[in-house]
Amino acid sequence: MKSFKREAQHSQTTSEKGFLELAGREADIPLRDLFLQFRELVSADMAWADARKARFRKRASYIRFVTLLLTASSTVVLGIQSIPARAEIALPMVALVTMLGGLEAFHAWRPRWVLMEEAQGGFNHIRDEMDYYIVTTPPTELDKEVLHNFFAQQQAVWDEVSRRWVEFRKLDRSPQGDRGVQQST
Repeated sequence: MKSFKREAQHSQTTSEKGFLELAGREADIPLRDLFLQFRELVSADMAWADARKARFRKRASYIRFVTLLLTASSTVVLGIQSIPARAEIALPMVALVTMLGGLEAFHAWRPRWVLMEEAQGGFNHIRDEMDYYIVTTPPTELDKEVLHNFFAQQQAVWDEVSRRWVEFRKLDRSPQGDRGVQQST
């Protein structure tokens, strides 16, 4: 009997595989090539954040649109005296608005969209600095310590994204800061 359970078909992106896989596990790679490969990894990080940003933006926008449509519709229905049983029509609409608000708060699509926007901006900044350094520095003067600094900046972006997301989940609130709802203890 065929199972109806959806199996995860997750293929790892370049960003998820990491620098070792991108560099091909080779030793003694010329420093310029290391810079270029690390730049490719940062670009993959940007693409990863952009894909999630688009998904979260789509869902947040959909929820916002449907909520607005239902709110306006229920108000119109309640305002038209000639509609029989208007409360019975409007009440389910209002209930759906409440349910959608809870769904958005639980999934936090808008705050995750903003978080991915910030991450993408951080990665873009790193890549721009790398581009400037690679283009303006002769290959013989490239410094491995500068590459280490770029790596540290990339890790700082990931650490901040992870820290904020875990912090908000622990507090049971969305990453919008003060707008989230905290559980009282």
